[in-house]
Amino acid sequence: MITETETETTETQTTRGKVYVIDRGRPKLRAGQGLLTGLDVVFRHFRDALTRKLEKPSQQTGVFTVQYPEERLKLPEAFRNFPILLYDDETGHELCTSCFQCQRICPPQVIHMTQARDPATGKAVPAVAEFLIEYDACMSCGLCAEVCPFDAIKMDHEFEFSTDVHGGLTINKAGLNRPISYYEKIAPTFWAEVKDGAMKKLQGNMKRRPDLIGVAPQMIDTIKAKRAEVAVAQAPAPAPSAPDSAPTDKAARLAAIRAANAARKDEAANVAQTSDTTSDDKAARLAAIRAANAAKKAAAEGAPASASAAPPAHTAPTSDTPPAASSTPDDKAARLAAIRAANAAKKAAAQKQDGNDDQ
Repeated sequence: MITETETETTETQTTRGKVYVIDRGRPKLRAGQGLLTGLDVVFRHFRDALTRKLEKPSQQTGVFTVQYPEERLKLPEAFRNFPILLYDDETGHELCTSCFQCQRICPPQVIHMTQARDPATGKAVPAVAEFLIEYDACMSCGLCAEVCPFDAIKMDHEFEFSTDVHGGLTINKAGLNRPISYYEKIAPTFWAEVKDGAMKKLQGNMKRRPDLIGVAPQMIDTIKAKRAEVAVAQAPAPAPSAPDSAPTDKAARLAAIRAANAARKDEAANVAQTSDTTSDDKAARLAAIRAANAAKKAAAEGAPASASAAPPAHTAPTSDTPPAASSTPDDKAARLAAIRAANAAKKAAAQKQDGNDDQ
């Protein structure tokens, strides 16, 4: 017979062998004590459910829920919800090359893309012009991320997309783009495995993309600003000028310009005066030549008349015969007219010269 203070360690012989009863280290309960023990467990769990939170795996009682959305559980890296596109943080270039692999393998056919083309030649380039995903029909299978050869499309951890706008879950390229740093933050191990290969392929594709083709839309303004800063930094700096010497240099340049203008004006006046004097001299010489020609002509016309009127050598001159020197007054008159014309021309030139001097 086992008393109340004795334990339940006994050995019983059966037909199948020995049966061992394990000592649980507790006394045998009287009637009703087991019920109270069970109620104690129930009340203890109820208390812990209200006041205690499970934080360690060793804890057996407590609350499992979190105060969402203020509190959020950390999602595993393999968690997948909807696809996103990646672009480089530094250059802004997208990793997607529009190879259409994800579009072909998508079971519900919710991925749609258009390949970019060079505006100068019209040839296709390894970049995507537009990319659309219908999130409302996506089944989050992750096949697009698995088949992508450039690691450009990945599965996001964001799941709060409820909306009351029809068509609001059709996301374009600008809404799908995420920087590499974003995906590296939510899945560091996965990205570290493919980082080297993805960046090497991106560098090769960037060489075939002209200008800003293949750059994420939200990074275009940033890239333009960086290019402007680089251009300003590479531009040669202007030579510094002394502020005090600026007025002096300006006055010196102004005086030099004025002196040059005055010299040009004097030179033009001298040229005009010389031309006038030359023209007056020419006029005087021309008048003298004309007068001399007129005198010669008059003398030539008068010589035959006087010769015919002259008496023969053996004939004595009579009082009616004109003298042979009758043409002498005509020659004198011609020479006098030439002299007067020359003097008049010289006088006119002198008066004009005096007028120019007065001016």
